[in-house]
Amino acid sequence: MAQLSFKAAGLAMGVTGTLAFAAPALAQQDTEAMQRQLDALRAQVERMEQQLEAQQSTTTTDSSQASSQTRDLAEENRSLIESIQNTQFSGTLQLKGTYDDWSKPSKDTAGDMDFGKFVLGVDGQHGNFLYSFEYRFYDGYQFLKKGWMGYQASDNDTVKVGLVQTPFGNMEYGYLGWYGNLPYLAGFNDNQNAGIKWDHTQGAWDTSLAFFKSDQLGDGNEHYGANAVADPDKPVGDSPQGNSAENQLAARVAYTFGQGTDYTTEINFSAKGGQLYNNQTHDSGSNWQAAVGLNGSYGSWLTQLQATAYEYDAENPSESTTGISDDVLSIGAFGFNYLIPAEGQMYSASVGYSMNVDWGDIDNVYFYNDFSYISPNDDYSPVDGGFGDVDDPMLNDLGMKVTAGPYYAWFSVISGKNALAYFGPGEGDDGWHTSLQTNFGLNF
Repeated sequence: MAQLSFKAAGLAMGVTGTLAFAAPALAQQDTEAMQRQLDALRAQVERMEQQLEAQQSTTTTDSSQASSQTRDLAEENRSLIESIQNTQFSGTLQLKGTYDDWSKPSKDTAGDMDFGKFVLGVDGQHGNFLYSFEYRFYDGYQFLKKGWMGYQASDNDTVKVGLVQTPFGNMEYGYLGWYGNLPYLAGFNDNQNAGIKWDHTQGAWDTSLAFFKSDQLGDGNEHYGANAVADPDKPVGDSPQGNSAENQLAARVAYTFGQGTDYTTEINFSAKGGQLYNNQTHDSGSNWQAAVGLNGSYGSWLTQLQATAYEYDAENPSESTTGISDDVLSIGAFGFNYLIPAEGQMYSASVGYSMNVDWGDIDNVYFYNDFSYISPNDDYSPVDGGFGDVDDPMLNDLGMKVTAGPYYAWFSVISGKNALAYFGPGEGDDGWHTSLQTNFGLNF
């Protein structure tokens, strides 16, 4: 600004000097005309100074805008980089070996080796926004195990929308081994439903509330958690009952004793219930489940206990139409349909021991046992459309897991008695049947 003023002053002095030397010649001119010329020259000088100032201002503004755009671009790139850094990709490739004592081909060939599963997962965070996704591929079918978007409303509160885990019973799985237990196979523990869930943590308290519009994303049985079957293409008996759980409410509250130590005991209470819609009769029944659980971690030892009561009051078509007893409910998961008692109580007990070792590449050995059984309120059979009455179903999974870096192997001795027909046709004879299974692969 000072430089511009000096330039303008010099120009004015030059003009004034010129007028001074020309004064004798101008003396004879009209005074008013001379004054008009002087005013015109001064006006021209002022315009030139204003133009110079405007030019300087424009240059400064353009520079500021360029700097602002550069800062915005850098901020966008920084945010994108942080989002990528906060995204975790994971996967699993697993093979499976099975020997079933009731299967003649299995006995003749000493078991079978099959493809187990291939899993892809994505978990991440962008600011306060969270997301989690897991897709699974099996032999002949595939499905979305979970997929949700979330928002971290505060340090203590999170909201998730999508295919999320139902807040019920002992979390995360409700058992400590590989195969699972009866509450899991019946669709109570570790079940994914489609809706919205709110999780709140305050000190030793954990509270969850959820509303589920549908039990799954679709009516088939190719999904992770077991739910009532409404898909007519995969029947049990002559035709399925055609039920689906809709508009469900779920709640869970837990308190952890000894939180923050190596010896903790969580006590939890949970309940779920809502509409049970029948796609054949177009009538609505109801269902409810309630559970109390204990989840303990004591150094290297783990234990879980759970008691569950439940009832499905379905509006089924007639038994002669479906070929299925009203005392059972047709449910499905993993491309497979089976029958559970429509009303009863389930009990489960699990214990596990984790031992870190230094055996070459092996760094951990884990031992476990999961036991569970069902006490039906009415007659129950896992086969022949549920007509009949067998002893209470029981299931036990005894085994170990060996871990070597990203590689792992599960070895399980699974024994069942009338256990939801999960051990093949005819497994409703009140006898015990055993399956030897190994699952091995790697996580990446």
